[in-house]
Amino acid sequence: MAGLIGATAAWAETITLTGRFPADYREPSFLKRLGVDRIDGPDGGALGYALERALTSRGHHAVVALDRRSGGGDAVDGVLSGLVTTEINELRITEERENCVEKRKDTTGKEECIRKEKTTVYCRKRTIDLTADLRIARSTDGRIAYSTRKPRHNEVSWCPGQAAPGAVDAVVRGMTDSIAVETAREIAPRTERYTPRFYESRDGTPKEMHARFKDAIRSTQRDLPGACRTLAELEAQAPHFALAFDTGICAEARGDYEAAIDAYRRAATLRPRDTADFDTSADRVRKLIVQRDDERARR
Repeated sequence: MAGLIGATAAWAETITLTGRFPADYREPSFLKRLGVDRIDGPDGGALGYALERALTSRGHHAVVALDRRSGGGDAVDGVLSGLVTTEINELRITEERENCVEKRKDTTGKEECIRKEKTTVYCRKRTIDLTADLRIARSTDGRIAYSTRKPRHNEVSWCPGQAAPGAVDAVVRGMTDSIAVETAREIAPRTERYTPRFYESRDGTPKEMHARFKDAIRSTQRDLPGACRTLAELEAQAPHFALAFDTGICAEARGDYEAAIDAYRRAATLRPRDTADFDTSADRVRKLIVQRDDERARR
């Protein structure tokens, strides 16, 4: 969450939470054992090894290296395969440059240019275009659980007197590593740290509650459970959008995601002009619920 909700709303303390969020592509995240088959193309081997490293480092799938000659697909829930195409071009290009051909000294003795001429400089330009077409097929029925095309482009030029670019192989390895990391991130759940921020807007609440409200917000840093109990008591006494929102954060912190969504909805009802802002928190919790339920189903 960022910014202010409404002209009179005031942000207060934050807490750091850790949550498990679902993969961008959920279906392949249910595959427990994932086989990495041969990736075709001149740079397919490099991408295959990069995919094995990236998937293993995520720790979600059990990664199995497959060999088409010996089979082994029956031992996995899904098979990742693909094709990599790489195109490398280098050509000569020209650049127009202005060079000083006549100088003179000013009254202070400093040289200044009084005439310039344009010259043509012959340079080189190299482009590398790499595209990976990847898919994951389920072993049981061959159904495609994931399909993507990931392009990468690198372009560099250099002229006389300038250092030549790095080796092509190094650039291509960087591209395949990037694709592998992106693919692994898309098909595996992720653990993220995030910092929801409490509200301390007391406008519209009884004055006798102001001190307790303020103290409760401050104590979230040293005694979150106690602060949350106070916030819940205050909301029960006088419903208010900030109190509802803050109790939502409390519910989210203790893992009671359904209660958190209910609290964020109450906040939106009490402050309808800022519904979109409260929905941001509710949407985050819905994702946490999805991943929680997915993990239960996976077990």
